[in-house]
Amino acid sequence: MSFRTPTEIPNQTPPPDRGRLLDSLQKQMLERVLPALDRALGKVDDYLFDRSQQGDEEFGLLALRELRRQRGHISRRYEEVLQGGFRNLRGASEWFPVSARSDLSLLSEEELEEQLAVEQLADSLVRLHGPGVEMASKRVAHISGREELQAQDNPLAPAFLATALRTALEQSELIAGVRIVVFKFFERELGAVLGAAYERANTLMIAAGVLPELRSTVKAQAQPAGHAPPVATPQDPHATHVQQGQVQLPTQVTAADQAMFGNLLGLLQGWRTAMGGAAADEQSGLMQSHGADSQAPVTKLGSSELMSILSLMQQDMPNNPIAQRQAGETHRSLADQLRQEVAQNARKLGVAGDNLHLDGLDEDAVDLVALLFDVLLDGPQFDANIRRKIGRMLVPYVKVAVKDRRMFLFKEHPARRLLNTVAEACEGNHGEAPQEQALLNRVDYTIDRLVAEFNEDVAIFEALEQELRSYMAQHRKRFELAEKRATEAQRGRERLDLARSAVAAELMQHRGERELPPVMDEFLGRHVAHHLTQVMLRDGHGSPRHEQAIQAVDRLLLAFDYAEVRSPLEELPSLPRAQFEAILSSSGCTGDSAKVAVDSLQDALVRLAAGERAADNPTHMPEQVILPEPKAVEPEPQLEIVAGNDHLDYDAAMLDRMRKLQVGSWLQLATSADRVEPAKVSWISPISSRLLLVNRRGIRVLVASAEELAAMAKLGKVSLREGESVFDNAMHQVADRLKNAANQL
Repeated sequence: MSFRTPTEIPNQTPPPDRGRLLDSLQKQMLERVLPALDRALGKVDDYLFDRSQQGDEEFGLLALRELRRQRGHISRRYEEVLQGGFRNLRGASEWFPVSARSDLSLLSEEELEEQLAVEQLADSLVRLHGPGVEMASKRVAHISGREELQAQDNPLAPAFLATALRTALEQSELIAGVRIVVFKFFERELGAVLGAAYERANTLMIAAGVLPELRSTVKAQAQPAGHAPPVATPQDPHATHVQQGQVQLPTQVTAADQAMFGNLLGLLQGWRTAMGGAAADEQSGLMQSHGADSQAPVTKLGSSELMSILSLMQQDMPNNPIAQRQAGETHRSLADQLRQEVAQNARKLGVAGDNLHLDGLDEDAVDLVALLFDVLLDGPQFDANIRRKIGRMLVPYVKVAVKDRRMFLFKEHPARRLLNTVAEACEGNHGEAPQEQALLNRVDYTIDRLVAEFNEDVAIFEALEQELRSYMAQHRKRFELAEKRATEAQRGRERLDLARSAVAAELMQHRGERELPPVMDEFLGRHVAHHLTQVMLRDGHGSPRHEQAIQAVDRLLLAFDYAEVRSPLEELPSLPRAQFEAILSSSGCTGDSAKVAVDSLQDALVRLAAGERAADNPTHMPEQVILPEPKAVEPEPQLEIVAGNDHLDYDAAMLDRMRKLQVGSWLQLATSADRVEPAKVSWISPISSRLLLVNRRGIRVLVASAEELAAMAKLGKVSLREGESVFDNAMHQVADRLKNAANQL
């Protein structure tokens, strides 16, 4: 981690006794943090001892012996890092290094796990002690005379404390798994003492007159990340139920959301009117029983009666309509099946009459939810197993829509957020890896609780969404790191390709139309090109090393020109052997091998001067110094662009939309005839303007230009999402379906 020299703020005057105040802060932090680390190491010792007694080889006696040998060093090193942080605040000339890594593309799997542990520890402490962290950080920044203090420069910040532990563990020989265990135990111990540490630190600074009127703008959470109470399984008799509570939503509806909902209702009414006649009668009421008289008296179902019927359906038949659709037993719309189920369950509750009708508002709610799930279950973005999972939520969502129509208006409605989170967990997740299958199992558990516990209190959606999103946090961090690595790798490829192209053009410009002997052609085309590419990537074009290499090339070409006109040997320009050997060393050719290579160039010049044609010159670079051809690398799984057609055919309007895509935009990619995967724009190249697309796991799936994406869209391989989320996108598709259905009638 590199530290920047902070900018001094002249209009802020640090307290005159800054040194004494920083000494006090350092003392009270050491008094709390170091004992916490010692207790954590002690518990790790106990943990390893227990594992060794169980015969665990990886976490056995060797790991325990190494921990006991390094325990004192780890504590001392941690103390040194923390003291170094306070020295930095006093304005020391050299910054004390706290280890961190920024080159994500070079991290091993073990280092990634350790980095995740650092981030989780820091996030946990921030969530638990947010107000104290915020106020202490602002006051420490004021003491040091800075407008803002970065977390890595602030020895009171959780990020500093977490990274300091990584630094303290670096020189130990503890295996990666034991280091992660140290982080977990330290997280528990540190979380218990930091509250008092921040309270004491803020009290000391307030007493010294440092921002006494400062107030926090954040709130602490009840539990730190990673310390949430165990989640009860559906079989757990002690499983906690969500308490009744009012869900807080914005008081104002945005104009766009209001317009969208109004448009949907208008399309729904227009669709019903366009159907006309008997079809309209069928769609405006519930499904009539077979053989019922169409002139039978109409029985109106009130909202309370409908909710009772839906509650019965929720417990007894949550899968029936979905199972029928997937088994191919019916081609009717989900709305029709839902109406039939309502009618059948109404009779179970003793509702008289065969001609049942809903109130207009309830009917709209039922139809919109049915159409919404129709879109989700008919689309190719989910496989059959995922569709069954999502289909089980149909009845609870109908109940929400009947009870609380704000679901269609507010993007932050808990039911809406839960559906988006479930879709995020399932999209592109085929359960192939253990972590992916665990996430799908968690989705099953979430849906089980929703079906079992939803009793008209919308608060359960909020609780389940928060639990599922919290569970997904560890997966999301891993995916974000994978995405960063994919971006860095693609950026490196493009820089390398650009450098190679520039070097090839530059060498061709200097070489001109010369027909060189094979040995010179190999030297320029391989060794010089490789050397110049590395120099351009590291030092840049026009750097001293670049200029020296180009001068050496020109000297070789000049010698060739003299030899080609058969100049006497004594008149041939001498070759810059030292520079040639430096060029060859970039390819790993050094010592005697480099001297043999330069001698080969000299021998070719002698033969040319003696009258031998360049094409007949048999001299080659020695075999041991010729760069081997790169091995063929299996291409990464990705879509074939435009079916191999060199001519790109696309619509101008679609190209314009593709060019407006930004980092973070989501598309749908057809990976096969019956499968569609979500893909996010992770990076847009400033060199080629090509877009890097990654899947939900952060893995690269496609790199293409806007023109190529537009051509793929015309072939049906790419589609744009109309909404920001799965729910929004589905509602746009519902609107399109209603328009198309009305136009076809």
